[in-house]
Amino acid sequence: TGYAEDVARRIARQGWRRHFSVHVEALDQVDKRLLFNSTPVVFVCSTTGQGEEPDNMRRFWRFLLRKSLPHDALSSLDFAVFGLGDSSYQKFNFPAKRLFRRLQQLGAHALVRRGDGDDQHYLGVDGQLDPWLDELWGAVLGKWPLPRPVVPDDVVPDPTFDVEFGEGDAGTVDAVAAAEEDAYRATLVESERITAMDHFQDVRHLRFAIDGDPDRPQPTWGPGDCAVMRPSNLAVDVDEFLAAVGWTEQADRPLRIAPRSSAAVPALPAGVTLRWLCTSHFDIMGVPRRSFFEMLSYFSPSAEEQDKLREFSSAAGQDDLLAYCMRPRRTVLEVLGDFPRTAPAIPLTYAFDVFPAIAERSFSISSAQCPAAVDLTVAIVEYRTMMQRVRRGVCTRWLAQLPVGHALRMRFARGTMRLPPDPQRPVIMVGPGTGIAAFMAFIESRPCADNYLFFGCRSESKDFYYRKRLQRWVDDGSLHLFCAFSRDAPEKVYVQDRIREHAQLVWSLIADQGAVIYVSGNANRMPDDVRQAFADVVAVSNAGMGADDARGYVESMVKEGRYQEECWY
Repeated sequence: TGYAEDVARRIARQGWRRHFSVHVEALDQVDKRLLFNSTPVVFVCSTTGQGEEPDNMRRFWRFLLRKSLPHDALSSLDFAVFGLGDSSYQKFNFPAKRLFRRLQQLGAHALVRRGDGDDQHYLGVDGQLDPWLDELWGAVLGKWPLPRPVVPDDVVPDPTFDVEFGEGDAGTVDAVAAAEEDAYRATLVESERITAMDHFQDVRHLRFAIDGDPDRPQPTWGPGDCAVMRPSNLAVDVDEFLAAVGWTEQADRPLRIAPRSSAAVPALPAGVTLRWLCTSHFDIMGVPRRSFFEMLSYFSPSAEEQDKLREFSSAAGQDDLLAYCMRPRRTVLEVLGDFPRTAPAIPLTYAFDVFPAIAERSFSISSAQCPAAVDLTVAIVEYRTMMQRVRRGVCTRWLAQLPVGHALRMRFARGTMRLPPDPQRPVIMVGPGTGIAAFMAFIESRPCADNYLFFGCRSESKDFYYRKRLQRWVDDGSLHLFCAFSRDAPEKVYVQDRIREHAQLVWSLIADQGAVIYVSGNANRMPDDVRQAFADVVAVSNAGMGADDARGYVESMVKEGRYQEECWY
């Protein structure tokens, strides 16, 4: 989501104020020689999947696990670790916990206790980050006293990049060419709504053709893997943004962007313009974080607006920021409208420091490996906030309006759910709503009779996704299907109720045939309710087993990899 980088850059700005030369880098890009000298290192570590390390940490983590490293290899390293996680997940902040422990095993010295940022805190990660930073700087300055006073908070830090206008015409910018090296060109060939037209939720089946590249092998993926893409902002929003910051007249002039110090320039196309940046790079429709208000405050010519911005970026003002920005899901563009004197005062050279980058989005692939096409199942996000404002998802709103034939860049990433090596081993899949996406690929890749799917939706006639395909699999013996239509009966029925109804079958699959369980879908209450349903099945199938032992049995399945979850908010 970009949150770890945002936190790291905040720490870097605080280090700059304390006269440290600070470098912010993705962990896999760090020169490992730094670990063996006296350079202090602060690790900011997010959590992915089922308590796994993020992609840009995995090579570094494998390096730390080398058995050839002596127990005192990092004895000269002073370090700190802050983790980003969500305590509603079982493996809360596991990557940060493992990293902290491994560094100590190799002789490194912790400057401060490990910090555990928690999305469940009413202030989010900042609820733990603020006091942890106070402890960190207390420890750092105790070891490295300042040569001169701390730079005041109202002094603007140096920009990350030098940004200026180039000469001539920008020409046509090939947005599809500007992407990560491991991305492929994909063309939308099908966009079909798979919910009833009078249903409140628009869910799409999208198919993309992967364009061949004679210089590269075709991409490969497996059941459970993800397609990753970076969305764009819509033209109407870009025009409004450019007007708000006063960049409309210069929007189509080419730019020259050069890094300061060790900063890495993001992947940008030749002849990049402000319009392209506001369309394809800056997250102008996302909900801004606290650091956005901090950066805005440096440039405000209005004392009134500046005071408010400073309040929102302070530790004491987080309750107000929560009420103003987080709860109503106010966007960057809307914030600029609320600070009309500040918006046009933002210097061009600070654009990359003020405006966050659009984060990539991942979608479970709902088709088995095919070198030419990728299927996705996407719910178009639209909802009302507690303030009754309509909000739409940046990526799904963009996908919904794409015409057939539109080309974009797509890469592929390993998912968190893996099928058992034995294709005859039974699998139990629990996929309410769009949680069914990965399971469509599972079933397609396992043409055997040991696929058991518990699917849930509101109504059989409104949002029973892929009904005909599922029925064909049932008819040919490839699938055993159990459906819960929560709004079709006088009493609501959910997938967890169907699991309990078929307790004897479920227990036989688990105990006698070694079935593997997969759960995918919304992370609010469903994963806990489903896990409890399986614990109830264990308890009712084993006379004398108590509730705690039954839950312990399910937890043992999790540790063995026989119970896997992939859930999201």
